[in-house]
Amino acid sequence: MKFSVILKDFLRPSRDVAFAFFGFLYDFFRFVKYGSWRNIKERDKKDYRAVKIYHRLEKSLSFKNRNTSSGLGAAEDFVRLLENKGFNPSDPSFQEVVGIKVLHDFLAVADINENERAHLDSFLKKNINLVGECGGVIEFSSEKATSGKLDDPEQFFLSRSSVRDFKADPVEDKVILRALELAMKTPSVCNRQAWHVYHMDSRETIDRALTLQNGNRGFGHNVPCLLVITSDLKAFDTAGERYQHWVDGGMFSMSIVMALHALGLASCCLNWSKGAKDDMAFRKLIDIKGSHTVMMLLAVGYASDDLKVCYSARKPVDSIYTHLD
Repeated sequence: MKFSVILKDFLRPSRDVAFAFFGFLYDFFRFVKYGSWRNIKERDKKDYRAVKIYHRLEKSLSFKNRNTSSGLGAAEDFVRLLENKGFNPSDPSFQEVVGIKVLHDFLAVADINENERAHLDSFLKKNINLVGECGGVIEFSSEKATSGKLDDPEQFFLSRSSVRDFKADPVEDKVILRALELAMKTPSVCNRQAWHVYHMDSRETIDRALTLQNGNRGFGHNVPCLLVITSDLKAFDTAGERYQHWVDGGMFSMSIVMALHALGLASCCLNWSKGAKDDMAFRKLIDIKGSHTVMMLLAVGYASDDLKVCYSARKPVDSIYTHLD
């Protein structure tokens, strides 16, 4: 074995540890800069905080045997947030309007004394014109919950493979938007939905975006549509949530993949496990917001009529499963 190979194998672990350290610093810097622990009056951050609060009320209203005063603290927190952080009734955000609807529903059933509800009632009365249809709770049933059951789930899940051979046919914007609308049902912490997708379909932009992603070699030049899936750091404020954008963003990414599959589109997840240098370089090539963390790149298109895909053998289920009782 060549000495250079031996030396490289010896030094690689130290290099990886050093890169990991600088990567942690980069992630920490971005959390400090963009996280919603400060500058809460910023509209995006205020919206994420609003949904975090009013979703507590929604959960309270959904309990079958709820305490009739349950949710009072959340209601007070919501009103205090809007009053103290620049709420403009003439130009309300989507989340503010939804939160006011939830507050309306809470006060309609809340068993609290006059002193406790006086301030809340006053706020709601001033903004009663903003109460709409979205928010609160809806009637549901076991029949509704199982209405999406597949007759052959194996056929759906096992027929999806990562495709790297696409037709030249363009992917219509309306199909991408439909897939995203389906994926929006993805669960997220406190329903914050801290996602954003960048869509590219021009050859020049796609090629530029793929220059720093090694996994597209051999087929990237034929990708007809590319998505950059991101998660917004502005949605998260506590130390315990420092990794939550990865969790929520990963779940959303998988929902997009399966939604595209349901609509007859093929895709290939393009890994973005990159260090600070490449991440900053990518942001110079592609105009994405500084607070948006890249989850992955997703190649999308219609599968060629005849192609090959990787076997990608799956481990047996019992090797990844432990039943704790």
